[in-house]
Amino acid sequence: MNDESVVSDTLAEDSLLLQIRALGHLPSPSSTALRLYALIQSDDVDLHKMAEVIKGDVALTVRLIRLANRPGGNPGRPVASVEEGLMRLGLKTVAGLAVGMSVIDDAVASSAPDASAYLALCRHSLAAAVLAEWMCDRPDVPASAADLFTCALLARIGQLALLRFYPEPYSVLLRLKQNAHELLGAEREQLGIDHQAITLALLQEWGFPDPLTEAIRISEAEPELRVGNDRSHVMAQILNFAWEAAPALVSRRPEKIMSHLEYGLALLGQNVLAEELSGMVGNILQHWLEWDSHKQEHDHSATNAAQDMGDPETVTAQLLLVGVPEDTRQSWEPTFVERGYGVLSADSWGAVTAQMTNERVEFMILWQDGLRTLGEQEKRLFESWVGEGRRAIMVLVPDLNAPFAHELLEIGADIVLPCTVSATLLGAQLARLEDKLVVARNLESEQSAHRKLLSELVLTTRKLHLQTLTDPLTGLANRRMAEAFLKRHWSLVERRNIPLGCLIIDLDDFKRINDKFGHDAGDAALRAFAAVLRENVRQENLAVRLGGDEFLVVCPLAQVSNLEHLRERLIEAAHRLTLETGPLSCSIGFAESDRNTMKSPSELLKQADEHLMRLKRSRPGKG
Repeated sequence: MNDESVVSDTLAEDSLLLQIRALGHLPSPSSTALRLYALIQSDDVDLHKMAEVIKGDVALTVRLIRLANRPGGNPGRPVASVEEGLMRLGLKTVAGLAVGMSVIDDAVASSAPDASAYLALCRHSLAAAVLAEWMCDRPDVPASAADLFTCALLARIGQLALLRFYPEPYSVLLRLKQNAHELLGAEREQLGIDHQAITLALLQEWGFPDPLTEAIRISEAEPELRVGNDRSHVMAQILNFAWEAAPALVSRRPEKIMSHLEYGLALLGQNVLAEELSGMVGNILQHWLEWDSHKQEHDHSATNAAQDMGDPETVTAQLLLVGVPEDTRQSWEPTFVERGYGVLSADSWGAVTAQMTNERVEFMILWQDGLRTLGEQEKRLFESWVGEGRRAIMVLVPDLNAPFAHELLEIGADIVLPCTVSATLLGAQLARLEDKLVVARNLESEQSAHRKLLSELVLTTRKLHLQTLTDPLTGLANRRMAEAFLKRHWSLVERRNIPLGCLIIDLDDFKRINDKFGHDAGDAALRAFAAVLRENVRQENLAVRLGGDEFLVVCPLAQVSNLEHLRERLIEAAHRLTLETGPLSCSIGFAESDRNTMKSPSELLKQADEHLMRLKRSRPGKG
C-alpha cells in the first residue's frame, strides 16, 4: 500500500447518524437528567443542588430511593430521602441512572411505526437492567449495582433509533433472534450502520464515563473477546448475559432463566448448586415483578375495558370518565353508548396512567369538583394527554368564572364546561372534538407516510454511498473505507493506547494465474479469497481489497499473537480452496501499533508492508 496520508473522510455510518439525528429519531434523556449531568461536571456541584433537581421529578425520586434500598445492597437503615440516596449511590451514579431511565421513558412515550416491537424492546432493556443489577449481589463483581443497571438500560438504545428510522426492515432483523455480533454484521450489510455505532455516539455526546462505554462496546463482541478479569470485561460479560436472558425474564419462564443464569455465573467463575439456582431465579422474578408492575396494571385495565365497552364492533372510540360521580356516570352512559362510545371510568390519576396505554382511548372527561390548582404530577399527566393530537380532553368545573377554569384552558384543555352540563350537550361537544381528531389523524398519517418515504430514500442513498466504499468485484471494503476506518481507530491508539493491528496480504503467483487461465479465472480466485476473509475475519475487523491481488485486514484490539494466529488461519484456508487454477497461496505481513514510535496509521501499514517484503525475500522463487 502506498505510504500516503489518511484523508479526512468519514465512514458511511457517520453521515447516516447525522440524518437520523436530524429526523428526530434518536432517543434522548430528559431535561432533568441533562441538568444532573451538567451539575456533576461543574466545579461547584454539591449534594443539595443535585437533590433539589431530583425532587422536581417524582418518577426519578421513587427510582432512586428504590435502588438505594435494593435487597442485598448496602446494610443499614432504609434510605428515606433523596439526600440519603445520593450519599449511598454516589452523585455520578445517580446522574447515569437518571439518563438511563429517562431515555427509556422517552422511548416508551414516543410514537413508533411498529409500536409493539418498540415497546417490547423497551421492556427488554428494563429486564436486562434488572438482571445486570442482580448480578452485583455476587462476590467479586467490580461494579456498582446502579452502574450495571444503567449500562444495561442504555446498551442497545441504537436499536430503538433503528426501529424508528427503518421500522420494516429492522423489525424483521430483530425477529431473526441473531446473537449480538451477528446482528451488528447484518445491520451494517443491510442498513449501512449498526446499532452500536449509534449507541456509542449518543453515550459520548451525553458525557457517559469511558469505562462504562467500553463495557457496553465489549458486551456485543465475540465470546473470546469478552474474556478478562478487569472491570470493563467483567461488566461486559454480565451485560451480555443480561441481554441474552432478558426475554426469558420478560416472559417469566423460570426454566429458561435458570439455564441462562447457570451459564452467566459460570462465565464469572462461580458454580452454584441446583437448589441455590432455584432460589436465585425466584428472587430475580420477584425483583422483576416490582419493576414490571405497570404491565399487570395495564392487563387489568384492559380486562375491565373489555367488560365496559360491550360489543367492540359497535364502538367507534373510547371515552374515559375521570372522577365522575357514579350516579352521574350512570345517567350519562346511555347517551354515550348510543353515540358509539365505549365508556371507561377511573377514580384516580394513578388509574388514568394505566388507561393511557390503551391506544383506543381518544377522549377524556375530567370532573374537577374543587377549585384547587393541579399539582405538578397532575399537570404533567394532563399535558401528556393534551400534547398528543390523537386525544382530546374536556374538563367539568363547578364555576366557569373561577381562575382555575382559565388555567385549565391555558395548559391545553380543549373545552371547559360546568359540572351541571347535560349528557346531550356533552355528546354535541364530543362530536366537535371528533372533527378535530380526524384532522389530527389525517395529518399524522401524512407525516408517517412522509417519514417512511424519507427513510426509504435515505436507505437508498446510503446503499449508493456504500457502493463508493466497496470493491465491486469482491464486495469487500475498498481503500477509501480503509483509510477512514484506520483514522477512526488510530485516535483510540493515541488517546487510550488501545492496540491496533493490521495484515497486508499478497496472492502468490497471481500474474501466472491470469496469464495461464485468463482474467475470468483470476477474478474467480480473487472472489474466492475474499470469501475466505469474510469467513475468518471477525465482525469488528475490516477486510479490504486494496487493488489487484493485494488485500488488507485492520484489527482493532489485536496484538501480535492474535495477528500471527489469524495469519496462519488465512494461509491454511486459502490453500484448501478448490479452484480450477489449483491451490491458492498467499504471503502475509503484519504489524501492531506502537504510539511511541508510530505517528500515523500510514507508519503501521508501512511496517506491515516491510514485514511482507522480508517474508517474500526469505523464500527464493516466490514474489
